[in-house]
Amino acid sequence: MSKANVDALCKLASSCLEMDQVKQAKELYEKAIEAEIDCADAHQGLATIAYLDADYPTAASHYLKLTLLQPMEARHLTNLGAIHNFMGDYAHAAEVLRKAITKDKRSAEAYYNLGIAQRKLKQSQMAMSAYREAIRLNPKMAEAYQNLANLYVESANMPMAILNFKKAIESQPDLEKAHVGLQKAEAASNQSKKVFNPFGPLVQSQSQQVNSPVTMVRELSDAERYDDRQEVKHLADEIERLSKEGLEFLKKTLEPAILELQRTMAEGSKAQVPLVDVAEVYQSAANQWVEHRKTVRRKVLELRAHEELINAPEVNLES
Repeated sequence: MSKANVDALCKLASSCLEMDQVKQAKELYEKAIEAEIDCADAHQGLATIAYLDADYPTAASHYLKLTLLQPMEARHLTNLGAIHNFMGDYAHAAEVLRKAITKDKRSAEAYYNLGIAQRKLKQSQMAMSAYREAIRLNPKMAEAYQNLANLYVESANMPMAILNFKKAIESQPDLEKAHVGLQKAEAASNQSKKVFNPFGPLVQSQSQQVNSPVTMVRELSDAERYDDRQEVKHLADEIERLSKEGLEFLKKTLEPAILELQRTMAEGSKAQVPLVDVAEVYQSAANQWVEHRKTVRRKVLELRAHEELINAPEVNLES
């Protein structure tokens, strides 16, 4: 069969595939390969059909053949890496995708698929970098924002997760996963704010001046002294809990926000997220930290006030 006839078969197969006539397309591509074993268009078409049928081993074999037929085409390596991700062979996928990137450093799809492989390999920081690069190369890649947001959720950095979920929705408003993720991240963030801003005073006391504790002289019964000691213990436990939460907040939220701000400032115009958005996330985290410190300080003052009440001398007042 002549080269012209093989090309005609491939064009006809492509038209059938566009009209969802998959069976006819597959038969035509197979006839083309019978006539010309190294027909790249036929291998490309059969790889696409195998992918649509979730026949990933067959798709991988055709993409591998394409990497040999057209070794300068990075897209074949990218597609092969994506197929290995579907097959669950993430280590092999990462290896193939890194080769694709060496051939085409501007392939957003290669970085995106590399991020998928690295996340599955528990290489979270490397996956974040891959998704960021994919976004830098293609700022409209909604799935990259979505996956990056999920990584921020896993690291308990809700402000950055919320920011990236919103970016995903901006790029693709009907991306349901991003809407669901945003709702969950915002709920988690609100819950975190409640933890750092508890409602009402912990200690029930009449007209207690928390900010300016006054030493009082009063006569206490044994029962009253016991109750006050229990209040002091309760306050001490509360301060210990708040201190631990503060350290956790520093580690998981404030410190990452600072690092993200520094990284974005260093990248300048190359940053995939505008500096103003990253600064807003940092400011939100910083404000939460300030409020948390105020809460701890109030509890410490309450504790001091109760200690002074306990230690006040028992004096009989003259009538």
